Amino acid sequence: MVWSHPRSRPLPAFRRVLPSCLAFFLLAGSVQALGISTAQNPAASFSTPGTKQVTLQACNAAGCTSMTRTVVVLDPKPQILSTNIPLQVGVGQPVTLQDTVTGRPPLTHRWVFSTGGVDTVITGDPATWTTPATPAIYLAHLEVSNADGSASSLPVTVSVVPSAYADVPPDYWAWKFIENLHTRGVATSCGTSPLRYCPDDPMTRGEMAIFLLRAKDGAAYVPPACVTPAFSDVPCSDPLAPWVNELVRRGVTAGCGGGNYCPGNPVTRDQMSVFLIVTKRGAGYVPDQTCLTAAFSDVACFNPFSPWVKELVTLGVTAGCGAGDYCPLTPVSRAQMAVFISVMFNLPPP
Repeated sequence: MVWSHPRSRPLPAFRRVLPSCLAFFLLAGSVQALGISTAQNPAASFSTPGTKQVTLQACNAAGCTSMTRTVVVLDPKPQILSTNIPLQVGVGQPVTLQDTVTGRPPLTHRWVFSTGGVDTVITGDPATWTTPATPAIYLAHLEVSNADGSASSLPVTVSVVPSAYADVPPDYWAWKFIENLHTRGVATSCGTSPLRYCPDDPMTRGEMAIFLLRAKDGAAYVPPACVTPAFSDVPCSDPLAPWVNELVRRGVTAGCGGGNYCPGNPVTRDQMSVFLIVTKRGAGYVPDQTCLTAAFSDVACFNPFSPWVKELVTLGVTAGCGAGDYCPLTPVSRAQMAVFISVMFNLPPP
């Protein structure tokens, strides 16, 4: 008697065999109804999918012993268990498509993306879909077929959206803020071919000058040319000099000490509070000095930055870094700065 099924897991090898009498019992659930074989190395066939049990019983004159193994029998027809079709993706980006399916091989995989009555079909598992260069909305699904039948996943809506920077995909946590500042002409890049933003890099004091002034006065703003440098480490030959000089003229900064500005140093969260508020409110602005209870456990009332940090909380710009702290000395990343500037200067993402 031969037992076979193309999608059954191989039956276990039972190495402890006692001479005299062998019996295999094939069970589905708790029902002993699928058959018995007395062959030493049988193959099993099941007419229905599901979890089955195979028991080996070996007996001789001294007695019997048995052991049981579980076998999962799969339906030969395709069944789609999961797909990774993205709901939002940037323009011109390659997307890897994968699925989890069952069924008798060989299986054919067709990923169908429909928009405007036109279908784009990608085959394979895994497969790669390169999104179009322009934004669009697609209705997408997966079709899997074999000689026994076919299955189709539920359709999902896929939004292909603008994505200016290769290193800031739409599923990045601050994507909408970074994309927003790029669209408004506020953000600067950190590299080209492809265009990059470096969202996790610290925001430097030099680059921040550009972000602040463009956020305040618009993308078309150009500061006066540098005639006399305000700081010895930002000479007029430095492209950042006009921007840094303008921050000085507006009373936003007095540098980092010793006649320097330290343009390559990261902006810390306490410094950021002053930069944002003075740029927005203007020179001479002084926040409320009242402090009965510190806004954060790591920015005490006697801390000179306390009024500025408290003002950011009042304006809804920050809620701290977690666990009741503000992390005043922590550098601000370029991604975080995109959020802070968008909120501070009322530049909400669409």
